[in-house]
Amino acid sequence: MEEKGRIGIPKALMYYRYFPLWKVFFEELGWRVIVSGGLGRRGELRYLEDSCLPMKLLLTHCMDLKDRADHLFVPRLVSLHRSFIMCPKFRGAPDIVRLAMEESVSILDETIDLRVREHSMLRSFLRSGQRLGATEKEGKRAFQRAEKCFVSFQQGWEDRVNRLPSEQVFHLAPPPEPTETPKKPFRVAFVGHPYNLFDTDVNKDILSFAKNLGMRIITPEGLSEKEIDAQVSDLSKEIYWSSGREIVGSLFYFLSGGVDGVVFLTSFKCGIDALLQEFVRRRLKLRGGTPIPFLILSLDEHSGREGLTTRLEAFKDVLEQRKY
Repeated sequence: MEEKGRIGIPKALMYYRYFPLWKVFFEELGWRVIVSGGLGRRGELRYLEDSCLPMKLLLTHCMDLKDRADHLFVPRLVSLHRSFIMCPKFRGAPDIVRLAMEESVSILDETIDLRVREHSMLRSFLRSGQRLGATEKEGKRAFQRAEKCFVSFQQGWEDRVNRLPSEQVFHLAPPPEPTETPKKPFRVAFVGHPYNLFDTDVNKDILSFAKNLGMRIITPEGLSEKEIDAQVSDLSKEIYWSSGREIVGSLFYFLSGGVDGVVFLTSFKCGIDALLQEFVRRRLKLRGGTPIPFLILSLDEHSGREGLTTRLEAFKDVLEQRKY
């Protein structure tokens, strides 16, 4: 199929969950997908308002793409769950990007709101396809192919995270078969928003360091919605942010056992995370604490790798003392 142009996808926010789906959809329609790079050595952030680091990175990555792509894909994410909503900043993200770009590049910003049928994932992508000149039939075929690839990508997620370098985790190619599986003495759950867990500009590639310390990484992606719901069903008040609900459910699930320790990666200036931290602390206090080590790491643009690794090394010492 002849290449129709280039779709730029910023390597930020929900890229770190849905990129395989997005990439295959646009490629099936004949478009070349290009992805922004990292901050690089200079680490220069470009932003309009003083938000959390992940939102600042979104704009920085879009600026990197604007002269290399015919369209930027920045969907308006209102809800990725049938009953709950995303952080409000996701809803306004396309408007912030458009303002920063000064209308210099086309932005594919269709609304995705799974609570409303007309804004379902399929219908939102069909509208994006129509803007790119695709028929509804072509759009449906592309989306079905993308869904199939996405499901395949998610299979074996734990092995992918533990066997591949961080920059290759979201590559669509299957991970190479290991010649020898190294034994990891500790199973450690890392919990947080997907971009906090996997964006190395946010977390300074802390997962790679954790693996070098002998930790096998476990993440919430391996949990079902049913398992998460079981952990939050008895709360006195509903958590109406879908990401917050996933984080709290995952934390309580892992803190109840099955792993040697839990690390919560959170963004400084994230209002949702600030509330969740306090909520989890109070909940654990009422329960008499947690039976396994629990570490909270707050991340922002001033976080240094040395400080994070020092705290993780101390955390490993606690794991060793408890286990041996």
